[in-house]
Parts: sequence; structure tokens; C-alpha cells
Amino acid sequence: MLIAMTGQTKGLGKEFANYCYHKTDHQVIGFSRSNGYDIKNPNSRAKMLRACNKASVFINLVHNYYHQTDLLLEFYKEWEDKDRLIINICSGVVLVDSWGQDRLDLIEYKNQKKALESMAQYLSLRPSKVQIKNYRISEINFGRDSMNLNTIIDEFQISQK
Repeated sequence: MLIAMTGQTKGLGKEFANYCYHKTDHQVIGFSRSNGYDIKNPNSRAKMLRACNKASVFINLVHNYYHQTDLLLEFYKEWEDKDRLIINICSGVVLVDSWGQDRLDLIEYKNQKKALESMAQYLSLRPSKVQIKNYRISEINFGRDSMNLNTIIDEFQISQK
């Protein structure tokens, strides 16, 4: 299965790409600023969509203000009538009311992640073929997260047979 993702050069993205390379038959194509893709640029997001025409899964990992939500909406519009899967990487902080109250930048981050989850929820109510899953990270455990993401993808792959 061909998986496209943002943020494959570090952190969870790098760990997941390595996991796929060493432990699965999945192929990963990655998009980051280091290879000419910036999610805050509409032209770059359009270029990314074109490059993903053969992918079955898109992992929406990179956070950059509300542009992660923009990317979700744009992939949804492109894939609405296709049997594909979008996985949004979300954050467990959205569940903790007191988290970030001491810093405005953290409140801003939390609100952006809530917007991503809200957009996914509303899009999921529409009749379409594309599936949307939100995956919340509550603590940094890239090994466990990589296995969990692979399980979501495997379940999607099985449902397609």
C-alpha cells in the first residue's frame, strides 16, 4: 500500500516511515519543507495533492497553525469519491481544559488541534467513500504510535478486500 504523509523527516513521521520500511510492505512518500513542500503554501498543497494520486492513505501529521486543517479539507475534496483513508495526527491536550492556560501560544495550538478534529468530525458526517480517522497522541512514544498507525492502515486495507 502506498502511504503519503507530511513530516517524514523527524519525530513521529521519521519513526513511522522507518517502521514501514523495516516492518511492513507499505511504501511511504513524504512531504516536508526539506523536499519542497510547505503546508502553509496553497500552491505547495496543490502540488502535494497531485503527487498523491496513487496513494491509498494520507497521514496528516505536520502542524502549522490552521494549515493542517486546510490540508484535511483539500484532501477530502480530492478523495471524497475514492476508497481512501486520511489519518489526522491530533493531540490529547484537547481533552484537558486546564492545559495551556498559562501561555497564549499553547491555547492557540490547542484550538488549532480542536479545529482539525472538528473539521474531521463534520466531514465524516457527509456521505463519501473516503474514511477519516483522528489519532490522538497523548505522550511521546513514537514506537507505540507507529504500531498503532500501522494497525489503522492494516484495518483499512483489510476492509478494502
